[in-house]
Amino acid sequence: MRRRYNNVQENRRKNYIKQRISQLMDDMNKAHDEHDKNWYNRLIQELNWVQQADSRPDHNCYMEVKGATW
Repeated sequence: MRRRYNNVQENRRKNYIKQRISQLMDDMNKAHDEHDKNWYNRLIQELNWVQQADSRPDHNCYMEVKGATW
């Protein structure tokens, strides 16, 4: 029972992070100020790193991954 609960919580967290990255990408693309774009980019990078923390991190910046679509 506990294991199933943990899996549900993990899936919710992963889905939240994925959705939040998508929202931040939309906001970043709408931003006009370069400082705002940089801030959104940094938030996306940090959330991407959180995603990697579940496994073995393979990069520091999502922009370093060739062909990545976040």
